[in-house]
Amino acid sequence: MKKNIYLALDFSSLEKALYVTKKTQNYIAGIKIGLELYSVIGLKGLKYFNSFNLPIFLDTKIFDIPNQVAKTINVIKKYKNIKYFTIHSMGSLEMLKAAKKAARGSNLKFLAVSILTSWNQKDLKQIGINRSVKNQVKILTKLAVKSNMSGVISSAQDIKLVRSISKKIDIFCPGIRGENKKHDQKRTLSYREFNKVSDSNSYAVIGRPIYNGDPLKNIKKIINSIK
Repeated sequence: MKKNIYLALDFSSLEKALYVTKKTQNYIAGIKIGLELYSVIGLKGLKYFNSFNLPIFLDTKIFDIPNQVAKTINVIKKYKNIKYFTIHSMGSLEMLKAAKKAARGSNLKFLAVSILTSWNQKDLKQIGINRSVKNQVKILTKLAVKSNMSGVISSAQDIKLVRSISKKIDIFCPGIRGENKKHDQKRTLSYREFNKVSDSNSYAVIGRPIYNGDPLKNIKKIINSIK
C-alpha cells in the first residue's frame, strides 16, 4: 500500500490526537502537529507519539528575524523525534540560510512554506503582492532550493510548477479535500486528483476529511478513491 498521507492532528486535545493516530497509524506516512496541538503539549509532549514510530512534522511556520530563527532551531534540533519543521520562505533568503546553518549536525529537515492554500490572488493583493499566485510560488520555491531546504509546503495545484524548478525537493500539500468540500481552503485538490500529479516525493497533508467522523473508515475511503 502506498503511504503518502501525513495526518494533520489539528486538535486541542492530546487524547483525541493519540486516538486518531492509533486508529490510522497503519495507513499514514507520518503525523503533522500544528500550532493548536503544539500550544497544548509543547515540545516535551511530542514524546507521547514516540510509540507509533512515525515521522513527526512540526508545523509552527516560524517567521522572524534570522537571529531569533537560529536560536529557535538550536532548541528544536535537540528533539530527535522531529523530522520536519516548517519555516516561511517569505522570511527572506537570509532567514532560511540562518535556519539551515543552525541545524548543522542534526537530522532536522526544513519545509519552506510558499503560499498558504487558504490564500488566493485577492489575499496576495491585500498584502501588496501584485504577482500571480503561480509566480509568487515560483519565486519562493526558488528561494527554498537556493537555501537547501529539504522540501516545500505548497498547494497540490502547484506540484508541476515546483517540479519544473526541482525534481528532488519534497512537496507537502495541505488542502487535500473531498471531491466537493473545500472547508476554508481555496486552492485544493481531492486525494484522487493529487495522486494523478504527485510522485514518490510528494505527500498529502489531510486532517478534517479523516477525523470528522470515523477516522479509520474515512482514511480507507480516501485511499480507496484512487482505485
